[in-house]
Amino acid sequence: MEIIEFKNYDLKIKLTPFINIIGKPSSGKTNLLKMLINKVPNNDLYIDNTPISNYSLDFKKRNLAVCLNDLTFNLDYVNEELLYYQNILGFDQSTAYEQIKKFNEYFELNEMLDTKIEYLTTEEKALIKILSLLIIKPAVLGLDSLLSYLNLETKLKVCKYAKKNDIAIINVTSTKEELLLGTDIIILDNYKLLEYNKTKNILENDKLLIEIGFELPFAFSLSNGLNYYDLLNKKYYDNKTLVRAIWK
Repeated sequence: MEIIEFKNYDLKIKLTPFINIIGKPSSGKTNLLKMLINKVPNNDLYIDNTPISNYSLDFKKRNLAVCLNDLTFNLDYVNEELLYYQNILGFDQSTAYEQIKKFNEYFELNEMLDTKIEYLTTEEKALIKILSLLIIKPAVLGLDSLLSYLNLETKLKVCKYAKKNDIAIINVTSTKEELLLGTDIIILDNYKLLEYNKTKNILENDKLLIEIGFELPFAFSLSNGLNYYDLLNKKYYDNKTLVRAIWK
């Protein structure tokens, strides 16, 4: 899978490791994700130039996954939730449990595995909702503002796992720092494409971000200002390298 096209949005997405989608409220961001899983009619959705209706249900279940921002779950316990979609797709039980074991080690779930979901923090609930679909290794994983609940270290673990397993993340966000995690940015307005470009290009030409009321990430914004006053001579995309440059 290489291209997902939303004809009604005039949008053709080339799948890269991490794509952020931003826009004003009610610009169609969440609606786009819902089209991926047929929560809203998706007759205008094409995958690799083929209408989505031409693909089998099994293909769509295995390759198109979306975590909507509602923190609802299918079962009561974390370990059950991590098995849920694997069972639906007919994963071998030994394989499914081995996947959970690996997730426990990589994401350091530990005692959380046997915990009732209702007792988790909001951050933990968001993580488990993401992991319950990440564990089936879909080709595309849509996230509707769920990353904003996670700390930076956990966000990076999710991103690294997805990239290692060739999972393209399409992330709807209103969190400015998450733009720095992505390879590309899509800006929507009134259910249409306003701009689609590499993250660096969007950040360097911030007119559109200002237009939709989206602030620049802190490190990039500050280095921009320091460049203006000749205190720095380049732009920085993360706090650590910016601080090193200021105090070197």
